[in-house]
Amino acid sequence: MSEVTQTLTREVAVDTSVDVARPVVEFVAAINRGDLDGAIAQLAPDHVHHGRVSNYRPEGVRVLFTLLSSVLPDLKLDIRELTVDGNTVVTRIVGTGVHTGSYLGKEPTGRPVAWQSVDIAEIKPGMRENDWRIAERSWDVFSDPSLWQEIGFIPAIMC
Repeated sequence: MSEVTQTLTREVAVDTSVDVARPVVEFVAAINRGDLDGAIAQLAPDHVHHGRVSNYRPEGVRVLFTLLSSVLPDLKLDIRELTVDGNTVVTRIVGTGVHTGSYLGKEPTGRPVAWQSVDIAEIKPGMRENDWRIAERSWDVFSDPSLWQEIGFIPAIMC
């Protein structure tokens, strides 16, 4: 993580890089624990996630990860790179899992899958001190939807 120092309005210099990155790191950790409530708690109420396939609000994030964890019960997200620039956190995340759950009537293939995404999150301070949240906008660039096509998760027309 880069060293980011900001001067707050009360003119106290503090290193906020850890605080700014915390909601992203905590979101991923909560997903890996299967704690969707903990993950959603890292999002601002007005959050909209912009992705290649769809845009969704916090409850849509819950639906997405509920679906993913039913298709890939061993779903794991691994932050491989993380950069903080002001209130923006950029991560390169590798996701892995084995397709052992059915989806839309398609039987599991038992195949391992891996994919990468680059996620850009704007972070804003919450109402309390050190209460940072993933703000109203975040984006991901999903690098390999053909992996999902192989197991029938995304129709070929969307790849």
